[in-house]
Amino acid sequence: MQIHPFSRPFDVSRLGDGNTRHEQVEATPGECDRLARFLGTVAVHGLRADVTLTRHGRQVRAEFRVRADIVQSCVVTLEDLETALDEEYSLVFDPDVRPSGEFDEPLSVTDDDPPEPLVDEMVDVGVAVSEMMALSLDPWPRKPGAEVDSDFVAVQSLHTSPFAVLKSLKEDD
Repeated sequence: MQIHPFSRPFDVSRLGDGNTRHEQVEATPGECDRLARFLGTVAVHGLRADVTLTRHGRQVRAEFRVRADIVQSCVVTLEDLETALDEEYSLVFDPDVRPSGEFDEPLSVTDDDPPEPLVDEMVDVGVAVSEMMALSLDPWPRKPGAEVDSDFVAVQSLHTSPFAVLKSLKEDD
């Protein structure tokens, strides 16, 4: 069983309808190291989230404000690129959603985000925060002013084989 790199489970069984619980969670240095590996980044230098959990009938709405200092690699220069993440998210947890993520009825593209499973009245705020962070990061981080050599890109796009690229470079001489 793989343990998630950042886990903060909260029992919401005593949270009455319409009631709210405020929490603040912060990652330890070891959790930041594991989160960096999980996110595929160079480093995570701190993560803090303010969380509000509110019960609405059987569902629980979680609202997050996540702040983190993250170091990514520039896709052009491979230099470290510091990113300050400051994002707000919200999720709904529902006991009628199966943990497999399957739904009884098909979803349409016009539906809002589907609810997350609420299993045993537990909401793992840490897992939700790290998954939302993963979705917020730029998949192609680039330092300001970093440029890709257009001749290299043109040659790469014309050929599928690296040997064909070398041959075309030799022919250009």
